[in-house]
Amino acid sequence: ALDGKMVKVQGFMMPLDIGDKQRRFLLVAAPPHCSFCLPSWPDAMIEVRARSDIRYGVDAVALSGVLQVLKDDPAGLYSRIVVAVPAQ
Repeated sequence: ALDGKMVKVQGFMMPLDIGDKQRRFLLVAAPPHCSFCLPSWPDAMIEVRARSDIRYGVDAVALSGVLQVLKDDPAGLYSRIVVAVPAQ
């Protein structure tokens, strides 16, 4: 029911690229304890594609964007947020 709708989510950034500014990353439910370990379940993470760079940090972040429900994603993910921006 939320596919294609604007949503607000909160979680912890898990960068997919090197650098302190990220445009594509995973948002995970719990703080990552290891930078090489993913959360145990695909429903505990969302791929994020931000509208512009978002500074990486260890604190939780809140983002708004359009939710895409994924089917047969090669990475095994269930959802993605696109045109994401920091939430107010």
